[in-house]
Amino acid sequence: MDSQLVEINLISAQGLKAPPGHRQTKAYAVAWIDPAAKLRTSVDREGGENPSWNEKFVFRVPSSLLRDDSSSAVSVEIYSAGGWYLPDSLVGAVRLLLANLRLLVLPPDSPAFVALGIRRPSGRFHGILNVGAAVLSRVPIIVAEALTGTPAVGYRDLIGGEGSRPRQPLWRSASTKRTSPPLSPAATDRTLKEINNKEFNGDFGEVRETKGDESDCNGAGDGGLAALCGLGFTRKIHASPSDQNFQIS
Repeated sequence: MDSQLVEINLISAQGLKAPPGHRQTKAYAVAWIDPAAKLRTSVDREGGENPSWNEKFVFRVPSSLLRDDSSSAVSVEIYSAGGWYLPDSLVGAVRLLLANLRLLVLPPDSPAFVALGIRRPSGRFHGILNVGAAVLSRVPIIVAEALTGTPAVGYRDLIGGEGSRPRQPLWRSASTKRTSPPLSPAATDRTLKEINNKEFNGDFGEVRETKGDESDCNGAGDGGLAALCGLGFTRKIHASPSDQNFQIS
């Protein structure tokens, strides 16, 4: 079946009305073409009634869904996050007809932009949703691989969502740490004796204090100081005025 990759960009919204019981709108949006594959933006916690997301989703759809006579649409629902005590509440919904965008007429990768009225649960229109859409001729490898198992993916979900650690960029290979060969017990004992002698004689000219920098620990030409990485020198701690009550007279 002939298919196309459609990118939907949920850019922002204006003039949202907070649901009952919500003092402030902390909005996020949920988008789908197939109800079995819904995608969600992050929560805008600062925009209030004018949230901004600028998040992109990629849908794999049959080409027939983009024709002028198609009734297929992208459905978007906007919610306000309730937090600890309140459930998330529906702010409004939008239905974007793909045929109205005429994406097949535009050059590949050329976006079309549209502003749509948001229909509240009461049926009235209140607020505007700004959306961008484009038919893609190519996608990053990570997106192509994800689309082999699902009809829709979001860029944020692929690079790390809220509270998760971002994945390593595709163009960077995994770094490998340089490791020095371990010192023999005799060499380690000799190095420790040299440092102790310098400390006893007051000569610290050749001793470097390590502060967790791995570059000081990996070099093979550090004169055996690699054995001391992770060993800090004792510092004198000066008591603060607030500590005077804990001193024993």
